[in-house]
Amino acid sequence: MKTRIFFLVITGFISISVFSQTMQTADSLFFSQNWKAAKNTYEKLLSDTSRNGIAWNRLGFSNYNLGNYDKAMQCYTKALSLSSSPGLNASIYSRMARVQALKNEKTKAVTNIDSAINNGYINLKELDTLKDFNSIRDDQSFKSLRQKLNAIINPCLADVHAREFDFWIGEWDVYVTGTKQLAGHSLIQMISGGCAILENWDSPSSTGKSINFIDPNTNKWKQSWSGSYANGNQEFINGEYRDSAMHFDFETKDSQGNKVAGHFIFYNQGPNQVRQFSESSPDGGKTWTTNYDFTYVRKK
Repeated sequence: MKTRIFFLVITGFISISVFSQTMQTADSLFFSQNWKAAKNTYEKLLSDTSRNGIAWNRLGFSNYNLGNYDKAMQCYTKALSLSSSPGLNASIYSRMARVQALKNEKTKAVTNIDSAINNGYINLKELDTLKDFNSIRDDQSFKSLRQKLNAIINPCLADVHAREFDFWIGEWDVYVTGTKQLAGHSLIQMISGGCAILENWDSPSSTGKSINFIDPNTNKWKQSWSGSYANGNQEFINGEYRDSAMHFDFETKDSQGNKVAGHFIFYNQGPNQVRQFSESSPDGGKTWTTNYDFTYVRKK
C-alpha cells in the first residue's frame, strides 16, 4: 500500500513538472511571436476543464494572429470565465474588441473597450494606431471612450486649475514692451500629460528653462527657473490666476545680501499676446522697481 502511494506521489510530481516545462515552452513561443507553435503547444496543455485563464488568453491571441477569429473568441470567453484579475480582464476585453471590430460588430467592440477601460486598460496608443479599430474609430461612442481613457491617463488635461497657464503655451517673439526691440525668443510647451509647462528661453545674452506646475503642498502654481547667467536659479511661488493674469511672488537678495521681495506677473492679453512683468522691492513693499517688462507676440 505504501509503495502504491509513493508511486502515485512521484507520478504526480513528474506530471506537474512536465506540465510546468511545457507551459514555459508555450509561453516562450508566445513571447517570441511564433504564433503557430505557441497555439499548438497551448492546445496540448489545455482541455475544457483547464482553469488557467492566462494560458487561455494567450491561446486566443495566438489564434487571433493566425486569423482564426472565431477560435480566438472562444478562448477569450473561456479565459474571461476563469479570470478574477482586473488586469487580465482588461487584456481579454480589449482583445475581444479587436476581433469584434474586425468582424464589424461595432456595438460589441465598443462595449468591450469600455469594459477593458473599467478594468484598468490604459493602452491609448493601441486605440489610436491599431488597424483593427479602423472600422469604429470614427464612431462617436469610440471617440467618447478614447476621451474617457485619455482623461484617466492624463488627469491634468481635464483639471481646470491645471489649464490656467495654457495661454502662455506657444512659440513667441519677445519684445521690450512698448518697443520693437527684440529681447529674445521663447518656446512654451505643455509636458507631462498637461501637468506641467516647460519654458525654453533663448536670447543673445542668455538661455534658460523653467518648469511650471501646481505645487501639491500649496495647491498654487510654482515656477522653477534656471538661467545660463551667474546666480541664474530662481523659484517663483504662490502662483494664482486672477484678473486675467498669473501672479507669482519671489524673494531674492541684493549685492549686500539683503532680502528683496518681488512680483512676477504674466498678463493674458488675448490669443496672440502675453505681457511678462517683474518688479522688486527692497523695503518691504514701500517702493517698487521694474526689473523687466516684456511682450510676447505669437509667431505666425
